[in-house]
Amino acid sequence: MPKKTRKASPRQSQQPKSVLLYHDMAVYENFERCAQRIFKVAQMAERTRPGAPRLLHLRVQGHKNDIGGYDHDSWEIMRHFLLDMLFPYLTEITTPIYRVRNKQKQLDDIPERLDISYPEGENGFWYDVDLLPVRPREIDTAARRTPPSRDAIAEYLGMDAACCLVCWKTKVERAHVVPTALGGSMNVRNFAFLCQEHHSQAPDIADAEAFWAWVDYAEMRDSGSKWEQAPENVKDWMRALGSRTEKHDRSEMDFIAAVKFELRHLYDWTETDFSESSWNLQEEYHRVLDAATGKHFGVEKKVATHAWAYNVAKHRLSQRGNSRTDRPARVLLYDDIQ
Repeated sequence: MPKKTRKASPRQSQQPKSVLLYHDMAVYENFERCAQRIFKVAQMAERTRPGAPRLLHLRVQGHKNDIGGYDHDSWEIMRHFLLDMLFPYLTEITTPIYRVRNKQKQLDDIPERLDISYPEGENGFWYDVDLLPVRPREIDTAARRTPPSRDAIAEYLGMDAACCLVCWKTKVERAHVVPTALGGSMNVRNFAFLCQEHHSQAPDIADAEAFWAWVDYAEMRDSGSKWEQAPENVKDWMRALGSRTEKHDRSEMDFIAAVKFELRHLYDWTETDFSESSWNLQEEYHRVLDAATGKHFGVEKKVATHAWAYNVAKHRLSQRGNSRTDRPARVLLYDDIQ
């Protein structure tokens, strides 16, 4: 006797399948970059699968404070941004510290843009451009006298095994975020894994957050290098998704052109910024170089170091009223670096 099959009710058959939204808050992402990227993913899900329940899963890598808890940026993402702003547009959120389901029906009118406001008198550029201090992520900078082990760094970075944060090569070096010559410590939070190529490119600067912003930028700029050794069918699939399978070729750029490239793509400089360059800017640039940058194994010309120095110099002049008003830097997405 044939089995009877139960027909789905019209309500059941019309219920769209859930969409899983997954984001890794990498060690190099700050609050703003992470929030904007999660927001863009939610927007895309709403546009491509309207009405489908959206389930967000957030993983956090490396954002630990000195006592082992989550640092300010990751806490703000989990406690305030997700729950206070994005939750109405989701059905469920899972993070390392909670899992919560929306008791209300999720809203399907996600705003067109996410504007992040700052306290009065501030614009999101938190480095003290007047004093040019060392700005580490760690608070206790004098606890260790020797570098942490690779396993300890990998654990902090949220990795199962050591690999370059930019290109995923497994032959890596322990890179100081803030060089010891500038006051950087041996705390595990002052280390990153970079291959020799990207270690030689990383900025030698006093600002840890600017170092991590550079890693974030370089990971997007050279994202195609992760697929260079992949089979051709995998490369074809990645290209079909709109991803690059090779890194940007900048071999023909001279030093100045490479610095300008980085100022445009990492620090959002426009042609107006370049045309407004002056002797005052050059003077401040050299002051920043002398006071807040170092040399990686004696390398004089590192594009990332000089680009950061120019950008800080611009902020120094702007803060003194010698230039136009600062604007918050835009948040880079994967399709921004062309």
